[in-house]
Amino acid sequence: MQTYIIVTAYFLFFLELLIISRSFWYARRERNRQRPAYTPKVAVIAPHYGWDADTAEHVKGLLHQDYAGVYEVFFVTHQNADSGHDVSYPHLCEIAEPYPNIHVLLAPNIIENELPRSQKVQNLLTVIEQLPGDIEVIAFVDADVAIQENWLTLLVDPLQEPDIGTTVGGRFYFPQTWNIASLVESIWVNFQMSAQGDHPHTMVWGGSNAFRREMLEKAQILQRWEEATIEDLNTTLAMRDVKQKIHFVPDCVAITRTTNRTWHQIVEFTNRQMIMTFHMGLWRQWLAILIVFLPKGICVIGSIPFLFYRGELLPIAFIPFLEAFSYRLYSKNLPRWLREMPKVRQSIGLTSYVTSVSLFLAGLNAVYAVFQRKITWGGVQYEILSATKCRVLGRAKPKRASL
Repeated sequence: MQTYIIVTAYFLFFLELLIISRSFWYARRERNRQRPAYTPKVAVIAPHYGWDADTAEHVKGLLHQDYAGVYEVFFVTHQNADSGHDVSYPHLCEIAEPYPNIHVLLAPNIIENELPRSQKVQNLLTVIEQLPGDIEVIAFVDADVAIQENWLTLLVDPLQEPDIGTTVGGRFYFPQTWNIASLVESIWVNFQMSAQGDHPHTMVWGGSNAFRREMLEKAQILQRWEEATIEDLNTTLAMRDVKQKIHFVPDCVAITRTTNRTWHQIVEFTNRQMIMTFHMGLWRQWLAILIVFLPKGICVIGSIPFLFYRGELLPIAFIPFLEAFSYRLYSKNLPRWLREMPKVRQSIGLTSYVTSVSLFLAGLNAVYAVFQRKITWGGVQYEILSATKCRVLGRAKPKRASL
């Protein structure tokens, strides 16, 4: 029995290494690839909800892209029954005022208007309906990410290849406080880049992606979004339907800085991500997480209490350290400007030691997703009925303050 547990754990660990190595070699090939200049007119859509000092900095990052072509930025937030608009709206208007290529739009609130889609999807649809006719490429970026000056150039360049339908950047969580929950969440998010490439299982992330405008009709993207909870996974499925590649750009990484995350917050977030993955029909991604991370986590974490009086289980104690090594190996795939930041190096070194915990959490999320369809996102509750349909349940009840 002990031998079976050890062999199973190590076999699943080597599967992880295989995934990482594939991503490593893909990133090297992509970075060495040269393409001709491609500068179509681009619309960058940036949906917003809430406001803080970091958000203001992220907004300014969009205003000074080094893109050689023409681009316009469309900030969009939503109406609010109490104040007339989300808190971000006046801030966005003030920042955009001096720039002729920056626009701020206000989308209808889905609750008051009884609309059958998520607020983020409604925000995106509001902008797309008003895009100028000469826009050739549409790019998307989330409000909570920091981007580099070449972000837009990196996303747009590969779209000159006709078999590439969508480009997608990476998401990197950078914890500013080193409590265990924040570290576990950062591994959970960051490790996903090791599964990206230009293979059939690459997924679109809504926080950093772009596609040619013609894909709206060719892939019937807007039809898929009409009653949907989330746009990016629907874009993933739309590209697969029309046999278009989803192309990961390894140097196009957006940073989210996190602070003092609690276990409640990360469990809610990770459960929500996995619920959407499962109930939107991305079975292979969900199944891979279930059959690799869950049994390995059970073998490793379940064996810890027995190590003191069952010496034959001792080899399994090395797996958390090997997984720490694998996460550090994964970090070699990050863009040089990111991995050479001193605080990022420190963060990677520290967070690597909770890799086993984070991947085990992903396995537990995969199990939970089977039994739950409801999520809370942006202060609204939804029930995911299918990939293209959701039910808006209303505003989430505010949590009671602890005494």
